[in-house]
Amino acid sequence: MSLRHPLTALSLATFAAGSLLVTPLSVASAASEGETVLPSHQMPPPPPMAYPHGTELSFTVSDETQATADTLMIHLSAKAESATPSSAQQQLNQRVNAAMKLLNGQSAIKSTADNYMVGEEYGPHNKHSWVAQQSLTLSSQDREQLLAMTEKLQQLGLSIESMQWTLNPQLRETLEQQARLGALKKLRQQAENDATALGLSLVRLERVHIGGQGPINPLEPRPPMLMMAEMRSAATPPSSTAEVQTIRVTIHAQALLADKLEKTSPTP
Repeated sequence: MSLRHPLTALSLATFAAGSLLVTPLSVASAASEGETVLPSHQMPPPPPMAYPHGTELSFTVSDETQATADTLMIHLSAKAESATPSSAQQQLNQRVNAAMKLLNGQSAIKSTADNYMVGEEYGPHNKHSWVAQQSLTLSSQDREQLLAMTEKLQQLGLSIESMQWTLNPQLRETLEQQARLGALKKLRQQAENDATALGLSLVRLERVHIGGQGPINPLEPRPPMLMMAEMRSAATPPSSTAEVQTIRVTIHAQALLADKLEKTSPTP
């Protein structure tokens, strides 16, 4: 009896080895109709937890530091008046040069000359004259030396416009950093306290802005108090007492709050 479909050599070898040839199923055929199953390492991450009933909270915290002002700043004005602008400028220049000569070599006193102006002034009966004016600013941490020098400048004809106490840049920067860190430490605790008071829980802080009363001012130091103004008499030497300066940093933040149950992911 002959075989209608003889086995090939490969088929015989396979049969003899007791093997069974099976066509592997494709990934698509193993899944339900219309669905593709990806390997585990290619699976996309789960979507982020959504908080459909989340509450946005905007709040503000601030912290401040204080120190006694250590730098005295005095603003003076030199002025000359004449019938012609050139004559007024010449007199002014001589007065300012004499003042700067006195200030030369005073390493403890920082001085700047600026705001040079020349203009015509009119008085009663159409009387007019030319006025030249320039401002000088002196600052020092040596109060006594600065006040003594200011008295000498008054004797040259300069007048005091204003006096104020301030902080040297290094001390101000240190105080600003301390106030900044203090405000940041209060930030999360304040958000959690507010959330608890509302019967909610804090999900996250979404926006944090470090500034003053608005986005323009990053830091909000209190303005220095003017100690003396319009001191034009040289009969008595000026005097001034250091004031306490306050540096405040304000932080505006926005937090997302949610019901306490919403923070726990559902069990699959």
